[in-house]
Amino acid sequence: MNSKKINIVTLGCSKNVVDSEKLLKQLNAGGYDIIYDSDDVSAGTVIINTCGFINDAKEESVDTILRFVKAREAGHIKNLYVMGCLSERYMDALKHEIPEVKRYFGVNNMTDILNELGVNLRNDLLNERTITGPGHYAYLKISEGCNRTCAFCAIPSLRGKYVSRTVE
Repeated sequence: MNSKKINIVTLGCSKNVVDSEKLLKQLNAGGYDIIYDSDDVSAGTVIINTCGFINDAKEESVDTILRFVKAREAGHIKNLYVMGCLSERYMDALKHEIPEVKRYFGVNNMTDILNELGVNLRNDLLNERTITGPGHYAYLKISEGCNRTCAFCAIPSLRGKYVSRTVE
């Protein structure tokens, strides 16, 4: 187990992929070796970026958390953190039901995660990321959140009010 190695497991939508890629860039700049593999337990620390939007995605997120809890209990990993939409939406319940996770973070808590890991946020890297896909394409997150309050949708409560990037 390498204590300077972090595995980021990303579940859910392309927004989560971009969030993970930005976190990867910051952590790598902070001296961590980064892997991006949902099955790897060789890292000292695992961060799971969860989805909390639809039932199937919530189940996948909880199942993934529980799988890494078992890996932690078996001594394969030292630290387990959970971030993203599921923990934004159900943080108190998750803390109660799965207390083995070292700490839970919401959607917009990158600075808190970095501080927890002893890394200072690098403002010069805020628009940078480590691409995790095949390389011939990458997601571009041009907006965040939503201003509509549809009864069937949790996006505004998870991701906040609508904010769009400038064209520049």
